[in-house]
Amino acid sequence: MGVTGTLGLFSLVDLFQLLSGAMRTGRLAVQHPVVPARVYFERGRITHAEFGDLEGEEAVYALFEDERGTFEFVVGLPAPRRSVGSATENLVLEALRRLDELRRDQPSGGPEVSRDAVAFVPADSPGDLPFGEDERRVLAAVNGQRSVARLAETLDLPLAQVQRVVKRLVEVGSLQLRSRRPRTAQLVVRMARTGVPSGSLGLDEGIVHNWSKVLGETVAEVAVRRPDGSAFVAPVTTLPGGGPYLLARPDTLLRVDLGVDDTVLVKPFEG
Repeated sequence: MGVTGTLGLFSLVDLFQLLSGAMRTGRLAVQHPVVPARVYFERGRITHAEFGDLEGEEAVYALFEDERGTFEFVVGLPAPRRSVGSATENLVLEALRRLDELRRDQPSGGPEVSRDAVAFVPADSPGDLPFGEDERRVLAAVNGQRSVARLAETLDLPLAQVQRVVKRLVEVGSLQLRSRRPRTAQLVVRMARTGVPSGSLGLDEGIVHNWSKVLGETVAEVAVRRPDGSAFVAPVTTLPGGGPYLLARPDTLLRVDLGVDDTVLVKPFEG
């Protein structure tokens, strides 16, 4: 079964990853408005590419630089010759890296990766890609909690540079982004007599629900910063009508060294 579409609505990154993941063999024909392009796959690996006078990997890179036209993938058509030696994932990453270099000094309407977005490594992140130094540094600094702006600060790199690297890593599937971070809640400590198990902290169900919505997963633990700046992690119990309070039993307050009427900062603990 073939695949057809229009570049722009369906990116080359998505298309190459689809054909590679499905281990397809055949010819991808791109009806570019300037000159046709042909990219041949063998069990998901690119073996030959043509784009005008260009051939091999340079043809692939040029196609990424001018991603236009309609495409059709025909299953089973063999390559006339072999001109590409790199793995498909390596080609895609190098093409994106070159594209970033070309666009670096061009005016932009604003970065596509928000400074407040939070990067995290997905469970199905591909391995063994030929990362450059900046990409390796960014990946090492990603912990699922730092915003893109905080990554730039941590790595002592320009924000725009980190945004470009994150965008490239997202496009090859090595990173994903959450649109925003869960807000830290400022709460007043109150004593709970009922409804909160020993060792747990009670929070308003609305606060916990909003955190879970932002994170895309149920919040089971929270990190609490005490007035003296120290912090601890504890299980959370949701309470209807809990208000702007952190509720805990007397034995729990003693254990975590908090007093009634202390003001604390609370946020979901992400590991």
